[in-house]
Amino acid sequence: MKQEQSSKKYIQIADLIIEEINRGTWKEGEAIPTVRKLAEMYRVSPQTANKATTHLAGLGIIASRQGSGSLVTGKKSALAGPEIPMLIDKARSSYLRGEDTAVGYHGKELYLNYLHEMKEEGMEPHLLVYDKRETVLPEETKNILLRSKGTLVQGSLPDCYLDFLEENDIPLVMINRSIHKDFSGRIGSVMMDNGGLEQLSAYVASLGHEKYIFAFSNEFEMTSVYDNRLKVIGNTLVENCRNAKPEISEFHFTPGTNKDSLKLKELIDKGATAILCYNDICALRIYDLLHQQNIRVPEEVSVSGFDDLFMAEMAAPPLTTVKVNRNQLICSSLSLLKELITRTSPCSEKGVSETSLVIRRSCWQKRSAI
Repeated sequence: MKQEQSSKKYIQIADLIIEEINRGTWKEGEAIPTVRKLAEMYRVSPQTANKATTHLAGLGIIASRQGSGSLVTGKKSALAGPEIPMLIDKARSSYLRGEDTAVGYHGKELYLNYLHEMKEEGMEPHLLVYDKRETVLPEETKNILLRSKGTLVQGSLPDCYLDFLEENDIPLVMINRSIHKDFSGRIGSVMMDNGGLEQLSAYVASLGHEKYIFAFSNEFEMTSVYDNRLKVIGNTLVENCRNAKPEISEFHFTPGTNKDSLKLKELIDKGATAILCYNDICALRIYDLLHQQNIRVPEEVSVSGFDDLFMAEMAAPPLTTVKVNRNQLICSSLSLLKELITRTSPCSEKGVSETSLVIRRSCWQKRSAI
């Protein structure tokens, strides 16, 4: 415990020195006080003060001078606390508050993988929750971002965050999101590839289905990811359907509502025999709507998901879906961010994370094809 407190103490002293540099107390090319003097100023041991200056020298913020203190280099003081924080949309952060919601559960494995990778690399993790409705950044968030090397982002950032990151030349990587506004800083995006969804769509088409439903639960945020998945499904079905041109109906619903269960039954009565869902949570919600109308899966209608959450395998029947490797998603995002950190000019880079088909028992041949 004592060692842990000492470790935190030298980081705190490094922060205080950075604050003085930012205030102009010690300007570029000027010497900061000696280790002994710093120890007296901040009332710590010379060992702690020495660790703080060594830490800052390692970051390039100061340059050591033998026997006479250190010089301020002028390099942006990008780190003293968390090296790579992760910004998280408040709507997806319920798991962090101990609330087990369907939408919040989506981020659970991402957060755990982020924390694991930070620990593996000896970095200090920091989860920062933001609200999409914010128009001004909280001061605490500003300070943390200013002291970071760069940040990962889950969700869609409000403009005030993008503007702040751009103005302060802080690199960022969006996780499964693309940027729609012009961003003149260092930015990256790691998206899930389309391979698994193409495999899924081709597999369902091979079962003889011709009329499809693409289902989306209103509890989720509508983004470009929705448009991309619908496009990939449509193109793949056209390429793989046996006979007629496939028909796809978009179905947006509110979980548990009798009205929407009736609408879904109408689409099935009109000939739809396969439901491809935006994600696994949507698919399990669809199971519930179908159950309300006594429609059996997969005997009367096939259902598929996307994500391969643990409950997909335990569903009744087990859900055919697309597996997302969340550890790879985080690792690819971190790798791309590290690359951006080394760049010195604005750039935009993209990365991908692989997906794959998982066949279980929720999809079957079209009834007339049996």
